[in-house]
Amino acid sequence: MKEIELSVIIPVFNTEKYFRKCIDSVINALKKVSIKWEIIVINDGSNGDIEEIIKEYIEYYGDLIVFLSQENKGRGSARNVGLSNAKGKYINFIDSDDFIDDQMYIKMFSEINNEKCDIVICDFENIDYNNNKNNFRVEAKKINSNDNKWGCFDVLIMPSCCNKIIKKQLFENLKFPEDINYEDLATIPIVMLRAKKISYIPYMFYKYLQNEESVMHEKYGIKQLNLINAIEIVCNRIENMEISKDDNEKAKYMIYTRRFYEEILEKIMLSEDKNVLIKEFCNRINNVQDIFLDNKYYEELINSQNIIKRLANKSLYKAIKNKNYKLLNLYLSKKNYYRFFAIQYK
Repeated sequence: MKEIELSVIIPVFNTEKYFRKCIDSVINALKKVSIKWEIIVINDGSNGDIEEIIKEYIEYYGDLIVFLSQENKGRGSARNVGLSNAKGKYINFIDSDDFIDDQMYIKMFSEINNEKCDIVICDFENIDYNNNKNNFRVEAKKINSNDNKWGCFDVLIMPSCCNKIIKKQLFENLKFPEDINYEDLATIPIVMLRAKKISYIPYMFYKYLQNEESVMHEKYGIKQLNLINAIEIVCNRIENMEISKDDNEKAKYMIYTRRFYEEILEKIMLSEDKNVLIKEFCNRINNVQDIFLDNKYYEELINSQNIIKRLANKSLYKAIKNKNYKLLNLYLSKKNYYRFFAIQYK
């Protein structure tokens, strides 16, 4: 019997109105490639009619569609259920409110076969649900990088598992955290560090739908500070890997720096709940900070800034450590933050 080459895992939670477009796009793309495949749909306690919808597909496609159901436990849990039931040599995750280009699998599997890579990565196209004129490209590799592994590591969308086809064995003894969001960030860097070879295709095969109900439109609040917990989890996991000290520090640096400034500090600064978030941020960040203040790549970045920003950031770290909320409130104003603290990257 022919081995299953690809398992496509699709968790569903209250996204039924987008689901048909999602699964139809996956099926259309799979039909173009001559491999054996399966689609695993996990109902994560959805309130909608996903069971009725999926029955239609099972009637037509039979055991090519696997349907599993559980109480709502979050996307991390649903992805773990999909992984534990997947029979494919390779894994691809799709979010149920997104869709894909019909060339995605034929092009990406051609790359796998030609390059013998463990992971192949493509770009995103951000799709505005209300206005196609606002669509834009999100590149999955750092511009001008000649190294696929580190070039794809040093971008903000690196943790996404949806724009990647990944050899299943890279997930051995590795699970997505189930008690926080940002579960991708705690997991996918480990997979990428385990890979012997990574390929990149500069094409927007994955279509990321921006809609009024998406996580991206949630108000920035305490839940979003789970990013700090995810950073701590992945850094602990990296620490336990058998990789060089240089790769250890480089990976942690790439995970931490942009997220610290652009995804945490800047978002707190712009939030209506800034005072509350500053306090919660200080309670969570100290353990993570200890990892990075002695990181040679992080030190090199800080030392590359002008003297004012170098001194200002030292004061920022001290204020965080001492939980000086009043001073941090002053630092995290638009006038002060962008002038004195925001980092200019190489």
